[in-house]
Amino acid sequence: MITKLSKFKDSWLIKVLLTLTALSFVSLFGITSYIGSAGKNNPVIEVGAYKVNKSELNEEYMHELQMASNLFGNDVEINEAMKLAILQNIIQKDLVNGILAQTAQKLGVSISDAYVRNVIFSQAEFLDADGRFNKEKFNRLLALSGWNESKYIDTLKQDIIKQHLVYTMVDGFNFPDFMKSYLEKVANQRKVFKYIVINNDNLKIDREISQEELEQYYQDFAVQFTEPEKRDASFIVLSVEDIAQNITPSQEEIQAYYDAHIDQFVTPEKRNLLQMVFDNEDEAFKAAQRLNNGEDFYKVAQEMAKQDKSATELGWVAKDELIADMGDRMFSAKVNEIAGPVQSDMGWHIMKLIGVQAKKEMPKQKAHAQIISEIRKAQAYDLAYEKMAQIEDEIGAGKTFADIAKDNKAKIYNVMGLDESGKAKSISKGQEKLLKSTDFVDAVFSYNPNEVSQVLEEEDGFVLVNVDKVTEAHPIDIEQVRPQIVEIWEANERSAIAQEIINDVTHDLENGDNINDVAARFKLKLNTTKPLKQNENFANLNALQMKEMFQEALDTPKVFNMDKTNVIAIAEKSMMDNKKLSKEELNALQAKATMEILQENANNLVDAYGSDFKINIDYKEAGLSDI
Repeated sequence: MITKLSKFKDSWLIKVLLTLTALSFVSLFGITSYIGSAGKNNPVIEVGAYKVNKSELNEEYMHELQMASNLFGNDVEINEAMKLAILQNIIQKDLVNGILAQTAQKLGVSISDAYVRNVIFSQAEFLDADGRFNKEKFNRLLALSGWNESKYIDTLKQDIIKQHLVYTMVDGFNFPDFMKSYLEKVANQRKVFKYIVINNDNLKIDREISQEELEQYYQDFAVQFTEPEKRDASFIVLSVEDIAQNITPSQEEIQAYYDAHIDQFVTPEKRNLLQMVFDNEDEAFKAAQRLNNGEDFYKVAQEMAKQDKSATELGWVAKDELIADMGDRMFSAKVNEIAGPVQSDMGWHIMKLIGVQAKKEMPKQKAHAQIISEIRKAQAYDLAYEKMAQIEDEIGAGKTFADIAKDNKAKIYNVMGLDESGKAKSISKGQEKLLKSTDFVDAVFSYNPNEVSQVLEEEDGFVLVNVDKVTEAHPIDIEQVRPQIVEIWEANERSAIAQEIINDVTHDLENGDNINDVAARFKLKLNTTKPLKQNENFANLNALQMKEMFQEALDTPKVFNMDKTNVIAIAEKSMMDNKKLSKEELNALQAKATMEILQENANNLVDAYGSDFKINIDYKEAGLSDI
């Protein structure tokens, strides 16, 4: 099952797409805005009691497409092959998660919220400069991810379970050193290959599509030839920044803020100190005597306190950062004056003053603009939530969208032809980012025409939506999509012709015919490679396919289907180099072999777990009926 689903496309772009990981983070930290959207529909994946419905699969698929689009922009087209690879990857991931979730339940393995919280709180990307969990960074990454907190926590739990049930079980394998010589032989093996390339696009079709076939394809691919539901909507945006501009703090509020945050406006006097610390009082006084005799502070600290330069330099400190006695003495001392020894819980201290920074204070008048900005920022959110609650009440009382916009002096924006994927025919300039908001798109599709939505909280403020027009999903006229149907039909025809040629060629090769004769018989171009090593390739075969070719016996035909290109190949000749590999090269081969074995063991372990459960995948429902 796992192997069946791992036949992905092989371009570098698809490999990058398949490494995209969705950040997903609600209940653990009290965010309550997310509401699960799993619909009542047929399950696509079933592993025992574990189910993934079509709506859940579609949600994952649309999110991955959006991430791919965001990553590559408009410069790279996400074609059908890439979309298929993304969908296959999602199904494989969900299948593995289902197997491990059921296995964990069977074995009584559970992951507590407290454990997950500790993991999140320790993740570097969520920590501030002092190494503490930063909620703002967390929320910012949450917003950028396009996921919600609940999804993130679920994903994190799945990864932890995977770590315990799979990777911990297979970890620890070490490829034995005595096998390095065999790895060297494999690395030095070379083979000559002969191959035939059949490109579907070069094959000729000797007939045209019939009307009956046209209508049959139109029915079979009805979903593809359906115009999705689209909506036009009006919306207003109440930005927190605009709300803040209407706030005028009083002089009393300004004074209160200044007093409460005096540390922001006053920098206390600081002094630059050297320090040496002793456990023994006698040693401390001996050191003080040497200093009083004029010896260098660094030299005495090194010889008597065993301190290097960095340990001796205490740096710039405020008075309240020193032990009480030394605070008073050092902040009344003159530059180059020495004080001590003075005892603390840490030992006997001797200090020297080498620099002074005077106290700095920003007058309230100079801080006036900054204070007003901070007060506005703090009050704006409170005022905004009050405004949001007020508007909610007005909507409940039947107030119209136009009246709400007028009362709040808000500009009315428009989005035209929006579909559920977030694509729109047009949207008012400057509001394009709302198309990436799932809350905004959901609101447009959750209300009837002329209904006013609830207030939506967005990154920069609040949004209110009014649905203007609904264009229902409807079939596109068959004549309008005739070119698309013909294109699909021709691709299938060429594929069928190619498969017929492949069947004839492989039949003759498996019956012992020479590939030179077979190629000539079918008028196909035969290619011959130079002697190749396993890390080289021909005909754009990937590393896994080259590995298969090296494992096959000579003259054994292999067929590789790569989108519209088919390769029929045999290994004609094998030889061995005598090159001695360096220690670094052998270590790299050993590491690679170890990783391959670990991955194979992990796959086998997941397959073994899966054998305990009834597994069903509805490929047709998932859109993968050809797998």
